[in-house]
Amino acid sequence: MDYIIGWKKDRWLVVGLSFMTVLVVFFSFAYVYMMNHMVTRYQVFVGTERIGAVNTTGVIQDWLRWKQEQAKLQYPGVQTELLVKDIHYIQEREYKATYDNAQVLERLEQRTTIGTSGVQIRIDGKPLGVLKDEAAVKELLDQYKNKFVNPETQLQSVEFVQKVDIAKLEIKPDEVGNRDDMLKTIETGGVQPLLYTVQRGDCISCIAYKFHISQKAIYDNNPFIKNTVIHVGEVLNLTVQQPLLSVKTVEKRIETAELPFGVEYIDDNTMKAGSSETITTGENGLEEKSFLVTKMNGELVSEALSEEKVLQPAKKAVVKKGTKIIPGEGTGIFAWPVYRPKLTSDYGQRWGSFHPGTDMVSEQSGILASDHGKVVFAGWKTGYGNCIIIDHQNGYSTLYGHLSKIGVSNGETVQKGEKIGIMGSTGNATGIHLHFEVRKGESQQNPLKFLGKLSD
Repeated sequence: MDYIIGWKKDRWLVVGLSFMTVLVVFFSFAYVYMMNHMVTRYQVFVGTERIGAVNTTGVIQDWLRWKQEQAKLQYPGVQTELLVKDIHYIQEREYKATYDNAQVLERLEQRTTIGTSGVQIRIDGKPLGVLKDEAAVKELLDQYKNKFVNPETQLQSVEFVQKVDIAKLEIKPDEVGNRDDMLKTIETGGVQPLLYTVQRGDCISCIAYKFHISQKAIYDNNPFIKNTVIHVGEVLNLTVQQPLLSVKTVEKRIETAELPFGVEYIDDNTMKAGSSETITTGENGLEEKSFLVTKMNGELVSEALSEEKVLQPAKKAVVKKGTKIIPGEGTGIFAWPVYRPKLTSDYGQRWGSFHPGTDMVSEQSGILASDHGKVVFAGWKTGYGNCIIIDHQNGYSTLYGHLSKIGVSNGETVQKGEKIGIMGSTGNATGIHLHFEVRKGESQQNPLKFLGKLSD
């Protein structure tokens, strides 16, 4: 009996376990089936409006890129952008969830517009025109700037004098300007050509006054005009362009130049005064100078020295200078024969004949020996009147003419600066003055070649 009861209990346990096994298998199968039919979709919202569901957000992203490319092809001359409210998504995963990509894209198309824009150029706040984008504006402005840039110089800076700014604007595609036309407007200021036909009685200055332009502009515009000659019927270009933009450039110009050497003199009392001997030959140096050249629209405005650099220093010459005075022998260095002279006539052709000396007057009447020497003539000489000739015993002699009084005698030795006579008007003279000659041998020289610079 106990055996039977125990067997029955075991049977029900087996049945229960079998039933549980069946349930587990069933639910596992059902779960796997359901998982295999779960679908991920994305609810698409434009702003706060739901426009449908898609299976992947990539559908929307691909469509937006395609739409942007189509807009660029449709409006190549302007910047384009898609105008649509903020797009966002909510991800869902449901059993056999449905979606419709095509329907969502159709609804998105209805909610999307194409915006077109360009970049406006303004000069001192005044609009010039509109181009596609900043790159097009930069290219235009750089082309104008480069007209005034010399590639062979070291450009330090280039800038517009006027204020130039840009602004992005929403425009219609046909509002974009022509780049070449805008460049021409910048160059000319929009001034129209002005031609004028020369009439009888016209002259360059008359035409300039009539049209309020400079004579230089007329000559610059009409290079065929020679001097002031114009002819009736000729057509003159009187256009005076006023560029909207002025370009200021600063260039660096470098040049090299020789540095002249100096001379160091050493006095030598064993050498005759006026003689010299070079001990060391001088050598010029070399320096580099940098200049900043400022131009306005290519025309020079100013040039300033910015830097000096010695590349090779100069080497001084060393010269011995004689100081020994030999009575009656000249030094070879001539002094003015009157005090603070005023020149009245030069050496050379005068009044149809040759004038062999230099005439001068002074507030003092004393005549001075121009250098050491020996008087070889003191008396009357035809044409010269009272005259003195001093032989400086070095190949040179000097003559002093038209004196009122002679203060030395023939054969007398005189010193440089010694008073030898009084200024007068004897001989062929039109007034009181000194006629002064320098002779090398028998050849008359220009005295101004031997005399120092006149003091003020």
